[in-house]
Amino acid sequence: MIGKQQDIRDKLKPIDRRLKTLDEYIRHSGNFKANRKYKAQYEKLYAQYKTLKKETGFGAGRKAQKALIAANEYHSTHSDEIAMYDKAEKYLRDVLQGRFDTKKLPLVTKWKSEIVKLTAERKLIEADYYKLRDEVKEAEQIRKSIYSIVRAKHQRMQPQRAHEIDL
Repeated sequence: MIGKQQDIRDKLKPIDRRLKTLDEYIRHSGNFKANRKYKAQYEKLYAQYKTLKKETGFGAGRKAQKALIAANEYHSTHSDEIAMYDKAEKYLRDVLQGRFDTKKLPLVTKWKSEIVKLTAERKLIEADYYKLRDEVKEAEQIRKSIYSIVRAKHQRMQPQRAHEIDL
């Protein structure tokens, strides 16, 4: 029975690892989606600065400087969101390797359906585990009862010594 419990635990471990991995995928994907607009806006502002920097003429340097200041202010205001986007993009790029495209969003629905499937499978395995655990508890209680009965019977069969002292 204990061996079966260990087998069930061994079945649960890869499922738990995959669920944790999928949760990470979804979390990073959420950060990627939520903060993409901040990164895009910053890149747009910085691109404006670069185009203005290339221009020549009266006041071109001043316009470029204002564009750079605007880009830097936006970046300092939204640095947390941009950093979260960058981390999520790097994570997803590393994990998904060639299948990751920044223009397309990751397949969150596929991951969520896999989580639902794995959770259902985990619940079935857990139900077997808890049922077996309860059986092991009952068997252990029976074993302890039998040992206590045998021990009591064995003590009754032993001769009792008198501990009295005659004076």
